[in-house]
Amino acid sequence: MTSGALAHPMSSTITIASDILGALTVEPNSILTFPRGLLGFPECRSFVLLPSERTHVYWLQSVDYSSLAFLLVDPFVFFEGYTLDLGATDLHAASPDEVSVLAIVTLPGAPGELPTANLQGPVVIHTSLSEGSQVVLAESSYGIREPFTL
Repeated sequence: MTSGALAHPMSSTITIASDILGALTVEPNSILTFPRGLLGFPECRSFVLLPSERTHVYWLQSVDYSSLAFLLVDPFVFFEGYTLDLGATDLHAASPDEVSVLAIVTLPGAPGELPTANLQGPVVIHTSLSEGSQVVLAESSYGIREPFTL
C-alpha cells in the first residue's frame, strides 16, 4: 500500500437488494436495528429508512430480506391532532427531538379505496442510537387502519 492510498479511504458504502426499490447503496451507519423486529416479523431486525419522492413519506427496507419493505408516513403531518406518549416506548429518549415516529401504510386493494395507516402501532426510531421499535398503544383511540389521503 502506498501513502497515497491512505489519503483516499475506500468507499464505506454497502449495497442492499430491494425487490421494490432496486439496488440501494447506503452507508453502514444508516442501518437501523430493531432488537425485537416488527410485529409479524420478529426475525427481521436490520432496516434502512429511505425518503420517498414525496415529502413526509418513507420506505423502511429490510437489509436481510429483499422482498420486505414498508411504506411509512409521518402521522403528525397526515393526521391532525395525532399524539404519542413517549413513556409508552422502550427507547428511553431524553427528548422528543431524539425520536422519529412513523406509521406503516397499507395501500388500497381496489380503485377508489383510500390507503390506511396503523396509528395504534407506530414505528418509533431513536435517531441518535439508530435503534427502532414498533410500539403497541393498547389504550389508544387510534386504530390500525386509519384511512387518509396520501
